[in-house]
Amino acid sequence: MPTLLIQHAEYGHLLPAAHSLLAQHADKTREHLIATGAAMEAFAKKFGGDGETWKIAGMLHDLDWDKLEKDAEEHCGKTLDELLSGIEKKEELLADIRSHYAEKYGAAHPLDSMLRKCLYCVDELTGLVIAVALVRPSRKLADVEVKSIKKKFKEKSFAAQVNREQIMKCEELLGIPLDEFIGITLDAMKEVANTIGL
Repeated sequence: MPTLLIQHAEYGHLLPAAHSLLAQHADKTREHLIATGAAMEAFAKKFGGDGETWKIAGMLHDLDWDKLEKDAEEHCGKTLDELLSGIEKKEELLADIRSHYAEKYGAAHPLDSMLRKCLYCVDELTGLVIAVALVRPSRKLADVEVKSIKKKFKEKSFAAQVNREQIMKCEELLGIPLDEFIGITLDAMKEVANTIGL
């Protein structure tokens, strides 16, 4: 069997630039991006990837979303390219980011590394976890448990825009049971709870 590729490139040195880009361009998506960055860093530890590289991919994967006003067709396209202009290793970062939009960019940027597979699966999950936290009486991640996320996961009408199938791919693509995948993500998000106001 061929060795599974962990990541295509390292661009962890761009972390200060990533924080700056987030501050400049992310408003409505800020919490989701920080949460996804934290989760990606946790999965990098699990799979032996470069933590800061994985964190950056998570932090910037939807950087263009606010500017596009939820125009899914343009997502990860020209606007994102422009937002990332001027940073080193832009093409490597863009390729990893575009892979999470597999429906559009899957042929050019397949899910052929652990970084890309994790980003694809965790993107939808962090959104669901935030939604679950917001319906808790305290509106705090500290009061969210894996079982409460699983319960809401099964309620298709709750956070209906979240693609459950994409989250479930963790078992096939990553070899991680759903409960464990949710647990790692939730723990990572709790670490940045104060930063995202949850």
